[in-house]
Amino acid sequence: MALTSNAQWPEDLATSILLRLPVKSIIRFKCVSTTWRRFFDNPSFVSRHLSISKKNQRILVDYTDEYDDKIVFRMFHDTTLATFDDWLPQLLALGNGSFCVHDGLVCVCDLEFRILLWNPATREVRFLPEYYTDIKRRRYLTFAGFGSDPILNEYKVIYFVKNIKPYKTPLLPSMRGAVYKMSTDSWRELKREELEMLEEKVFHDNTNAFVNGVDYWVVSDYDSCKVRKYEYNVVAFDIRKEVLQLIEWPHIPHTQQNAWGDLVIIPDIDRISLWISDSYMGSHTSNHDLWVLSEQGQYWTKLLTIGPLLETTSSL
Repeated sequence: MALTSNAQWPEDLATSILLRLPVKSIIRFKCVSTTWRRFFDNPSFVSRHLSISKKNQRILVDYTDEYDDKIVFRMFHDTTLATFDDWLPQLLALGNGSFCVHDGLVCVCDLEFRILLWNPATREVRFLPEYYTDIKRRRYLTFAGFGSDPILNEYKVIYFVKNIKPYKTPLLPSMRGAVYKMSTDSWRELKREELEMLEEKVFHDNTNAFVNGVDYWVVSDYDSCKVRKYEYNVVAFDIRKEVLQLIEWPHIPHTQQNAWGDLVIIPDIDRISLWISDSYMGSHTSNHDLWVLSEQGQYWTKLLTIGPLLETTSSL
């Protein structure tokens, strides 16, 4: 695809320059011609530009505006936190909705069971086709994950729906799930036997993490939640194979059995990690352990321990 008509500017040189432009400039240059628009929209260019852009570390956080109770996303331009932009998406009734981030794209789920993919850099939004149209807000909980197939460069959304009042709809399964494929703009329903391992599980809010082609969540047994003696697991979903896996919790001391765990991503390790802390369990001291999952997802290895640390409380 010819980008230049001047022989003094080889196309590979022009491409190299364009790959290093900020997103705002690329959006403007799409108006130059149809040829340039097609070039910038080409998946190969998008993938290469993303690879270069990843070297620029940015931080996205969300918070609730204290005046109008709306969700605001704040993007810090670098790790110094000196400059930032605020975005106030007025597209969804977010409330206590959830979101997950991958490759600079944000997957947002609202309380009305709507899902969208949002690119903060370009302000472009894609609403996903509605899938579960027969569910009621007060009877179901929803959980989502977002990631890409590293081989086929295919973006997918995995969407779970948990019936918290199954006795009112005994003919429907308590857990349902579907996978959205961006290239076809369509959903695939997961079979009941694929979800059988999750029937008695409860997903924990805001625990989703994506590493090396796999989405992860922290879950616990439903019965253990009712008596506050949590029995945790990690659920893994292979984006390319579209297969679920239930991973055991690390073998930790009995005194830490109820300790909460957060999924974390450590740069350069390229494997999911688990930060387990017992700081909220009523003790005057706390311990914090960092565990790393093996490449096959079969066992955890403790990477480090911080503690015991003296707990402090505020009287304010």
